[in-house]
Amino acid sequence: MHKLKSYLQSQLQPFDRKALWSPQILKEGGLVVFWWAVPAFVIVWLVNNFHEHLPSAYLEEAISQGIGPHLWNVIGTLALVLVGFAFLFPRSQLIAKSARQVLINTYAIGGLSLGLLFGQLTTALAAASDNIAAWKAWLLGAGSTFLFIQVLFLNFALWYLGHLMSSRTLNDGFLNQVEQVALRIRLVAFSLFAILPVTLLFMEK
Repeated sequence: MHKLKSYLQSQLQPFDRKALWSPQILKEGGLVVFWWAVPAFVIVWLVNNFHEHLPSAYLEEAISQGIGPHLWNVIGTLALVLVGFAFLFPRSQLIAKSARQVLINTYAIGGLSLGLLFGQLTTALAAASDNIAAWKAWLLGAGSTFLFIQVLFLNFALWYLGHLMSSRTLNDGFLNQVEQVALRIRLVAFSLFAILPVTLLFMEK
């Protein structure tokens, strides 16, 4: 056990905090999801409040499809597969660039879905608050908030991975440091990021 711990420590030694995190990651990611989520929230609010003056049936169907996770799951799986290949072949700029683009696009889709979901939850809770007890409304609100935060963090993980993939152009970036990691460790990372998500996707009915 001690030998395994020492081995892992030696493999992870090349990574430094600068390559793994920067406050700019959070700032830029927050702005991207903001500009996707806010218009989506406004659309839900408009449909809910001006139902008779809009093509509501069409918009409600679009909102329902936008909240559904299927597109996000499929494109996200492709993004993770590319991340797995980037770990396996960290010198490839093509793989890193492809992974980054798919990750960022999936993150944007997630931001849109978050805005739609938050809009639906807000309008539903506002409508239900007049018909149920206050403690039930607070319980539903707390559960909805917890769900929203979970989805937000899950979606942000894609943006963070996209930042790591963009480091291929830097001499001291994350993928440059991955090159120093043993192939067996990179194979494990490839299995976790590429093979496991595809397996889970094929298990869906």
